[in-house]
Formats: sequence, C-alpha cells, structure tokens
Amino acid sequence: MTSDPVTRRGFLLAGATAGVGALSLRVGGALAASEADDAGAPPALGLPQLTQNGAKVPITVEMAHPMETGHHVTSVRVVNERDPIPLKGEFHFTPANGQVYLAFQARLDEGRSTVQVAAECSRGHRWSSTRETEVASDGGGCAGTAPDGRASGSASGEREPDGRAPVIRVPQLLRGRPIERGQIVDVQVKLKHPVSTGLALRAGRWVPVSEPFYLTAMDVFYADRRVSRFVLTPALSDDPLITFRLRPLDEGLVRVVFRNSRGAEFDAVHPIRFG
Repeated sequence: MTSDPVTRRGFLLAGATAGVGALSLRVGGALAASEADDAGAPPALGLPQLTQNGAKVPITVEMAHPMETGHHVTSVRVVNERDPIPLKGEFHFTPANGQVYLAFQARLDEGRSTVQVAAECSRGHRWSSTRETEVASDGGGCAGTAPDGRASGSASGEREPDGRAPVIRVPQLLRGRPIERGQIVDVQVKLKHPVSTGLALRAGRWVPVSEPFYLTAMDVFYADRRVSRFVLTPALSDDPLITFRLRPLDEGLVRVVFRNSRGAEFDAVHPIRFG
C-alpha cells in the first residue's frame, strides 16, 4: 500500500482538476443561450440510459462547429460531479481534427447520475450539455484495483502491465474506401493497459487505499504537428478504445503517444494515403 502523503497528493490533484472542469460547466451553462450565434450548437452527449457495467460505460461527444484556424473548438470536458473521480477527461482539439468528435469508455459509480460536457471555442464562447444515466446496483466501476487482477504496483512483487504498443485503425480504409484530400475520417486507437483508481468504499465514503495507476495523456500528431491532446484520469476504463476525427490535407503519418502515471510511454504510427 502506498504511504498516505503520496496517495493524498495524487488524489487531491485529480480533485482539483475536476473542480476546474465543474467551474467551466457552470459558466458554460450561463453562456450557452446568449451565444447561440457563434455558429455552433451545444455538444451532443451520448451514453446509455442504463448499464450493468460501470467500469466501462461508453461515452460519445459530438459538436457541429467550425474548425478553422481563426475559429474552432479548443477543448471539451466531461464530468460527473457525484462520482469520487468527477473528471472523466479533458480533450483539446485543433482545426486539423476537422470536427469535434470523440468516443471513449469511463468508470461511473452505481446509481443514477448526471454526466455533463462543456466545450469552449477559440473566441471564448462556451456551451454545456447534460444527460442522465444509471449504473445498476453493484455495477459501479470506481472502486479498487485493475480488473482481472492485473497489477497496479511493483513493490509487492505484482507484475507490471504488458508494455504493448497501441493499435491504430482507420475504419474507412478497412472498408476498402479511399481517403480524399481534406476529407474528415475517423481514427480509432486501442491500447491494452489496466487502470486502478486506488479507491475503496468504506462505511459509505470513498477513501484512497493505494496509489492510482492510470493513463495520464494521449497526444495525437499528424505529419509531426500536434493535432490533439487528451488529458486522462483514473476514471478512464482499462484497455481503452478511443475514437477521434482527423482532416488530413496532405499525406503523412498519424502518431499517437500515451503516457501513464509512472512515466511510461506507448506509441504507434499509421500512414494516411490518398486515393
């Protein structure tokens, strides 16, 4: 078990980040109605109404908004304020994405709750949306160690997770359909990696019992330019599948780099060719 100071520091950092996200959501809600003329509707949030498995809840976010150099969505935050780890992720975009779209899986506590998404654009406009969901009793995914007994520590002799490289897929190419210059395409990234929140429910309260072990970031590059940066938290599910969009203007390589809470890096590349 990790000493209290280390665990507390990591836990408080996650809480502080979540607080920033919650503040943006409140501000976004206040501005959304008055700034509808910014050529974009609030983000569309998708997740199941009811799920049996709170350790892997699918979440999608999509937004119809310009993604041009002088006017584009810069960030999206997904938060569930009632969860012990409220911030599910903070996702940063550039015009090279072509469209705001992401799909991932997160950990949610059991019971009914409201998931919130907030977006901000380069002109300072903000929007927010909410959607209710419910995790079945005893189906919550916020507690404990990584699934299947995969280790989150090495001091006790438990094995480290496999250092497998991510796998990048472009569904359009898998279907045999060519990519045209400037066309927006989906890119899927799969990584085999366990996640431990380090939390346990004791007497009705969430308490840290070990050091959290999780993916902290995913950076996306195209032709050596950064396209996106996704800031991740212990609320991400293990073995994540993350989907985003890309608008290639020239042929090149998509490169994805993951980092985890111990400083390890996992990366992969995939070529994009036209026609």
